[in-house]
Amino acid sequence: MSSTNESSVGLTDIGAQSSSPPPTASIDEITTWREKISASIARSRKVRGGNFVQIATVDPETLEPRCRTVVFRGFLKQDGKETDIMKMITDQRSKKYSEVTAGSVEGKDQATCEMVWWFGKTSEQYRIRGHLKFFGNDETDAKLLIARKEQWGNMSDSAREQFYWKNPGLPFDSQAEVPEGGRDEEGKVLSPPDNFLLMLLYPTKCDYLRLGDNFRQIDNVTKDQSWNAQQVTP
Repeated sequence: MSSTNESSVGLTDIGAQSSSPPPTASIDEITTWREKISASIARSRKVRGGNFVQIATVDPETLEPRCRTVVFRGFLKQDGKETDIMKMITDQRSKKYSEVTAGSVEGKDQATCEMVWWFGKTSEQYRIRGHLKFFGNDETDAKLLIARKEQWGNMSDSAREQFYWKNPGLPFDSQAEVPEGGRDEEGKVLSPPDNFLLMLLYPTKCDYLRLGDNFRQIDNVTKDQSWNAQQVTP
């Protein structure tokens, strides 16, 4: 049994709990958040649940915060190259979708949000702010429709089945009409249902903190869509 008093633990103590030695950097070795997070993902690839992230938004009716755990599913590719755009999925019938779109002041399908991604193996935290957008069957961009269909096909059978369940939040009832694995009688994956949405985060700012050596960096997107990185005091 540990003798550590949890109430006395600070940020430095949390960073010291990492089982892996932290990477080191000086003010002359700054790289963008995108480069950093790619390395963090690679180091944590075998960590179960390592791709679980938190998305924070605001309920437009009550102005209360809402935070949910979702699965990061990679960076969107365009013209064969990875972009900074972060892929997730959601159900159009969910509170998440209705709250985000109802609270948007920029358009019916996007709103500002913040993602928090903690990498326990290396004691790194990324707070990524940006615009959250949703894409369904009515999308007119052919490339995004393809990305949505590919994401649907890459999911596990059990994950696809959830999109055939009855409306979320209602009293539980039998889900007997769910096609097994989201497949037809011949075992072929069905087309994604209308309520299956590709959810994309378009980052505009990243606040990076590495507790192992108390290194903090803030990246902001510029007008020409490049990134400006600056080391700051933790």
